Amino acid sequence: MRPADVTIPSSVKSVLLVDRTKFNKNLIDVAEGILTGELPGEDKAATQALIQAFRAKLGNSARFTTKIAAERLDGNSISTAFPKQIPWATIRSLCARYQTDAVLAVEIFDSDFIITQGKRKTKKKIKEGNTTREVEVDEFYAKGVDNLKAGLKFYIPASQNVIDQKLYKRTGTWEAGAASKAGALAGLIRKSDATRRLSEKLGRMYAYRVSPMPVRLKRYFRGKAKKSPELEQGSRYADVAKWKEAIGVWKSGLDRAPTKEGGYLAYNIAVAYEVLGEFKSAKEWAQTSYVRYGNRDGKAYYDLLRRRIANEQRAKNQLGE
Repeated sequence: MRPADVTIPSSVKSVLLVDRTKFNKNLIDVAEGILTGELPGEDKAATQALIQAFRAKLGNSARFTTKIAAERLDGNSISTAFPKQIPWATIRSLCARYQTDAVLAVEIFDSDFIITQGKRKTKKKIKEGNTTREVEVDEFYAKGVDNLKAGLKFYIPASQNVIDQKLYKRTGTWEAGAASKAGALAGLIRKSDATRRLSEKLGRMYAYRVSPMPVRLKRYFRGKAKKSPELEQGSRYADVAKWKEAIGVWKSGLDRAPTKEGGYLAYNIAVAYEVLGEFKSAKEWAQTSYVRYGNRDGKAYYDLLRRRIANEQRAKNQLGE
């Protein structure tokens, strides 16, 4: 379990998600649309995509329940400066109306999509009868660069505390090539789709910022060694997720294994205990791999396990366990 970057008080069980990017800037919107190709409502849709992605990602965590406010609040969509804080009376009113403990507001959101075009040489395979040859041809390309900025603020009314304020700036690049300028442009991702993808990525990133989340970890172990057949025998058990049996086989080879192979066996045993969730035993065997047998990988693994144990405990504390 990966702990959150920001520890939210355990009293906060439910969060209201609010779009606070409504802004009365009609004339600016017209100019912005001309310069960037933005259509009315695109940023609004992308803001909702961010909120929905955040909410969906939290579905993997038991930390919060979420609700989405139906109303939009005035905010900022033209600069990287956060607007004035939402009055606490408004925050309390929203929480009371939706029965939540806190408010997460998207307060800054803006994007622009810049397209550049050009021509380049590329290689193409041409089949002539039974032979294929490679020739150099001209290719037209279109490149789209989407620059997105989004700012989020986390309000807790019970303590009148803005516990987090985070501004993200992200850039995404897409490219398409074709035999004509029109074909290259037609093949390029649409601005709305590019912005939506970046928005969803930011929503998922923010979920990791405020909530403990499960993560996928990779571990490697030694599969075989000529002087220690138990390594390969135990690995076959590990390959079919029979970790206790693997531990038994690997332990049985320690007494007769040379020093180097003993380090491999001890390391493998540590990995097996970690997979089983027995972190204390895993750390002890990683330590043994390094101290008794001189396996340097054992020291690195020991340090990694120490960090993981600390993170697991921090995540449990954040979850109130």
